[in-house]
Amino acid sequence: MANPAMRAARQFPWKFFLGVVLVVVFGSAGAVFGLAQWLRRDLPTPAQVASVQAPVRTLVYDVRGRVLHEFYRENRSPVPLNRIPRNLVNATLSTEDRNFYRHWGVDLWGVARAAGTDLMHMRRSQGGSTITQQLARNLFLTHERTFTRKLKEVALAVELERNYTKDQILELYFNQIYFGEGAYGVEAAAKTYFGKPLQELTLPECALLAGIPANPSSYSPRRRAQAALLRRGKVLRNMLVTRAITQVEFDNAMHAPLGVTSARYSNDRAPYFVEMVRLHLDEKYGSNAVYEGGLKVYTTLDMDMQQLAERSLEKQLEYLENDMKLTQRRGTFATAAAGPGGRTPYLQSALVAIDSRTGYIRSLVGGRDWNHSNFNRATQAKRQPGSAFKPFVYAAAMDNGFKPTDIIVDEPVSFPGGNGETYSPQNYDHTYRGPVTLRYALQQSINVPAIKLLRKVGVSLVASYARRMGIKSALGQNLSLALGSSEVTLLELTSAYGVFANRGIRNEPSFILKVEDRNGVVLERSTPRPFEVLSEGTAATMTSMLQSVMDHGTGYPARARGFTLPAAGKTGTMDNYMDAWFVGFTPSLVCGVWVGYDEKRVIGPGMTGARAALPIWTDFMIGATRGRQSEDFPVPAGTIGRLVCAESGMLATDACPNTTTEMFLEGSEPTEACSTHPGRLLQPAPASGATAPPANLEQMDQGAKERIRN
Repeated sequence: MANPAMRAARQFPWKFFLGVVLVVVFGSAGAVFGLAQWLRRDLPTPAQVASVQAPVRTLVYDVRGRVLHEFYRENRSPVPLNRIPRNLVNATLSTEDRNFYRHWGVDLWGVARAAGTDLMHMRRSQGGSTITQQLARNLFLTHERTFTRKLKEVALAVELERNYTKDQILELYFNQIYFGEGAYGVEAAAKTYFGKPLQELTLPECALLAGIPANPSSYSPRRRAQAALLRRGKVLRNMLVTRAITQVEFDNAMHAPLGVTSARYSNDRAPYFVEMVRLHLDEKYGSNAVYEGGLKVYTTLDMDMQQLAERSLEKQLEYLENDMKLTQRRGTFATAAAGPGGRTPYLQSALVAIDSRTGYIRSLVGGRDWNHSNFNRATQAKRQPGSAFKPFVYAAAMDNGFKPTDIIVDEPVSFPGGNGETYSPQNYDHTYRGPVTLRYALQQSINVPAIKLLRKVGVSLVASYARRMGIKSALGQNLSLALGSSEVTLLELTSAYGVFANRGIRNEPSFILKVEDRNGVVLERSTPRPFEVLSEGTAATMTSMLQSVMDHGTGYPARARGFTLPAAGKTGTMDNYMDAWFVGFTPSLVCGVWVGYDEKRVIGPGMTGARAALPIWTDFMIGATRGRQSEDFPVPAGTIGRLVCAESGMLATDACPNTTTEMFLEGSEPTEACSTHPGRLLQPAPASGATAPPANLEQMDQGAKERIRN
């Protein structure tokens, strides 16, 4: 007879029970599989997880490797784990994830503790997330607080652990996490809060940074210093508990100040130049590459020269504002919105400096305040250059058989114009000097001889020479072209003068040397591409004539101001003093300056190029050439120097009141003694270009002195 237990066993519906179990098991497996498939729909593929790369900022460097600017949507500069201070690693692990090197992406004990805390306090927290989970959330997910997002976070954390080592995950985390104030990653955070490289952080600074990511807004050391201090203390206690620091280190760190800089770290320098770089990169590589691609852009700019340029420009404009007692000054409008097109109501200026031997832009100032006006007056503003255009007329003449000693008559003149009208140009000072040499006419910036010379050479020929030398703006086909009536940009004009400095060789202005991608692969490289546009003899002749402008003419105030190196240049002043220019050069550096208002109106009484623009050029060039060896302009082979009368252009005698050493191609030099001032023939002088600058202002003729005073 079977015992009761056996009878009960025979009566229990085992088949039904097993069926139920199988249904539950397979149903659960199906549910899990279905849940996994549902989660996978919105998650990255394993390949995407394995190849994850955080956005990296683009760095722009000057010619000496100093950072000018950083382009980013997220301010981030990746660093390898071995360059992250050990204190920062320990502070983070002890606070965020003590079991990091022991779990497989999810810390079950941490989740349990967080759940218990939630139940005890009857609220939902974000606790329990490992560093791997936080990385998964930051890389691929949103920060919404939902159960679904948490499940996805867990799934992604496991996938990350399968594809990366622990050290790789930790390195990704340190370079990805957000620290507030636009700083992503520990390197950016170190500069943002402490203004120094990551490797220089102290223990209390590491503890402060480690505590911020939990809530960058609540623990902001600049906005909520007390909360940040308390948070740092908690991190330090965690480090003490985990034996990452000693008691002495803990005590010292707890009493240390926050150490946060009062102002945010910034690499925003040379903004008008940097904007040119950005536009180039955006057009060539696209905005994603610029703001997330981690490009390294090496430029031609010299930051030392740039700072000199900015200081020289602002110093002179402030002086002019005070001197003319202007009511509309930069300071008055600095917080107001600029007008249409970025135009401002106060006095403006621009400066460009170029290495004439390469075409590399060494400094560029497009205005007084980028934050107030983004309009680049060096590259976008087209203005009339006035007499600064005359060298193109003289260059075309010299290249076509004229000589600096040729005579032209300075006298009142009228030319037939359109609609039965006549064109009657006048000189700046309304006086006429009679017969003058071409050198003297350019030296004193006399208008009538320049227009007569243009008429002899031909407007079309002069325009073609200007275009060959670098003027890209449209040029009018009329006689007023000689007086700079056609508008040009400062960059065009300055670059074109570089042809004189570079012995007739032109280099297109450039501002980028090299661009590399985030892996160091060179994407583009710029090298000078010189081509001859003037003969060496013509360039040397024009340089010599423009040296006369500096040493004896309208550019002499630069000498009086203390600039003594060999240099050449030309002033420019438009009618009614609406635009003031000076463009000048040494053998290796050409610099152009413009001063005026964005709205075309009078600067002020007597505001010539010599008075308004030349002081900026002089101060900049004195600083830019300080400590450098003096360079002489080379004398080309096949030329010969002769001492001539400055008035007649013939060989000088002891009766000639003004003489100059003139350079000629061999065979074209004068052979007869001056007939205007008969006397004993002086010995020929060696070829050396223009004479030395006069010892003082009284040695100059009355016309030149009058121009300088004005």
